[in-house]
Amino acid sequence: IYHTVDSVVKTGIINLISWTALLSVNLGLMNLLPIPALDGGRILFVIYEAIFRKPVNKKAETTIIAIGAVFVLIIMVLVTWNDIQRYFL
Repeated sequence: IYHTVDSVVKTGIINLISWTALLSVNLGLMNLLPIPALDGGRILFVIYEAIFRKPVNKKAETTIIAIGAVFVLIIMVLVTWNDIQRYFL
């Protein structure tokens, strides 16, 4: 991201603002992925409740969200480790 921002800054402020907006939209779309710890996962629970006309079991919902959060954290650690290896090792 650093190198991309550096090259975009050199092309002008309008391009930087456009690139920042694009990054924000991409982050929003990623947040809509149906992973339980993200907003997309919450949308799935709401859809489930709308279809079956009953709330999700709270214990099951908590467990599913915890598994989703662990999944997201593992992905974050792997991506960070990959970046560290690429740039520093």
